[in-house]
Amino acid sequence: MKKIISFLLIITTMMCLCSCGCFNDGNEPYKTSFKSFDTMCSITIYDKKTSDEYDNIQRNIKTACTKFNYSFDKYIPNSFVRNFNNTKHKIAKNDNYDILKRSIELSEKTSGAFDITISPIVELWGVNTNHFKIPTDKEIKEALAKVNYRQISLNGNNVRLTGGGSIDLGAIGKGFVADKLVESLKNSNVKSAIIDLGGNIYAIGSKKGKPFKVGIEKPFSNGKLIATVKAKDTSVITAGIYQRYKKKDGKIYSHIMDPKTGKPVDNDLNSVTVISKDATAADALSTGFMVMGLERGMALANSTDDVEAVFIDKNNNLHLTNGLIQNGREISLK
Repeated sequence: MKKIISFLLIITTMMCLCSCGCFNDGNEPYKTSFKSFDTMCSITIYDKKTSDEYDNIQRNIKTACTKFNYSFDKYIPNSFVRNFNNTKHKIAKNDNYDILKRSIELSEKTSGAFDITISPIVELWGVNTNHFKIPTDKEIKEALAKVNYRQISLNGNNVRLTGGGSIDLGAIGKGFVADKLVESLKNSNVKSAIIDLGGNIYAIGSKKGKPFKVGIEKPFSNGKLIATVKAKDTSVITAGIYQRYKKKDGKIYSHIMDPKTGKPVDNDLNSVTVISKDATAADALSTGFMVMGLERGMALANSTDDVEAVFIDKNNNLHLTNGLIQNGREISLK
């Protein structure tokens, strides 16, 4: 999964985290950490459980992440996405079908600002690799001809991709997985936990009756916080141009690509943080809002149920959706 959120999200209510595999004595949280989706992930549980219960939860979480990573990563041989990109036609069932269906829905919602068929443009620029280059206008035009989410068709379990393109689930995959992990943890009677998939945060419940606090990084600050948001049974996911980029001749080239121009996003925004109970939507919309820019992104965020957002412009000024309240309630500024 290539959309790696590298910003520092600090859970200020976490304390004295124990290492993976330790026994929880009821006074400290239980944390398991592992690598998946090309990043470090962790699950921290604050409920009192037996060691056998923790071991079972840990095993289920790792098994699920391994399964989703294998299916969704376009670079893994024989993964669902890799095979689909090669054949342009697959039978998609269960989670594979669901993530494609949600992807199309969220592409429609953002008028194509979020688009999983962006893969040819991502590969052309190579911002996420050691092979970054600035392509020619001709190369961009040729790659753009392959980018259009409407080229994906779902007919029952049959999924087809026309136009010679390919898909990349990096801007939605971890959000989708987070929703699945939340479901699994709740089925295990977990009522207080933090899921961290490489910076994609989901807070389950609260800690000692108070919401978790999740930090939002100030762009280009080497980890300094600009704000914290209260989170209870919700995801907090950020997309930003500072998270992964290349710099040439003083210009920043972000890993976030604009499906309309075929170029890295270059507008009035440094980052967008989306807060929603629906982590799948939060993941995709954070990218979509970044592509749309402040005015259009804010308008869509304010008109979307169960979505709040923090937009940070190029001067690192914060712009909040209507449902967020500053200073001590929903969001606190640093």
